[in-house]
Amino acid sequence: MKCLIVDDNPLARLALKKMLGGVADLILIGECENAMAAYNLLQKEPADVLFLDVEMPGMSGLDLLKSLDYQPQVVLITSKKDYAADGFDLEVVDYIVKPVEMPRLLKAVQRARDRWIQAGGSGQEGTGSTIFIRVNNQLLSVRYEDILQVQALGDYVVFVTADKKYPVHLTMKVVEERLPADRFLRVHRSHIVAVDKITNLEQNSLLIDDQVVPVSEGYKKALMERLNIF
Repeated sequence: MKCLIVDDNPLARLALKKMLGGVADLILIGECENAMAAYNLLQKEPADVLFLDVEMPGMSGLDLLKSLDYQPQVVLITSKKDYAADGFDLEVVDYIVKPVEMPRLLKAVQRARDRWIQAGGSGQEGTGSTIFIRVNNQLLSVRYEDILQVQALGDYVVFVTADKKYPVHLTMKVVEERLPADRFLRVHRSHIVAVDKITNLEQNSLLIDDQVVPVSEGYKKALMERLNIF
């Protein structure tokens, strides 16, 4: 998810940037010291999630939300509780009162992630077709349509495409929650597959791009319901 930090306090921006830097699927597209700068940046590169202060010189954070022509996921971060009702009237994801603590921030990030996924991985047309995978301290863009399957391998999961494999330090539970359910399905405790890439199905296995993937009894019913079988 692409995120933007908007706060007129430079120390608050720095602290938030450090905390968010450890979240694997967040891509920081920038940080702004006022709402107008954020508005201008968002016209060029819409963000999926805003971490937004309310009281800023000139335009307030709430005014910024009212001015946007699309609905990002918004976490309001402010020193006062007074704006909670106004924030939730604007359908913000969460409201955090400073100082920000890491567990509370991670809870807000998860709420934003859940709502972003429910919305189809997109706050506007043209996004949500790719994910960013952190490999060797680099963020690599991978299109959903290129992913054949995801396989558990010890403490890692491996995103498998037709020509590459991307090992990532994640759990299958996290991957299953974050991948769009209309594209991917878990068929085994160690395998998640792209449903539209299945080319053959046998009793306890399926075939994807000449790769044999086991199918567990516990996941078979859901698989059969997803496939158009005549």
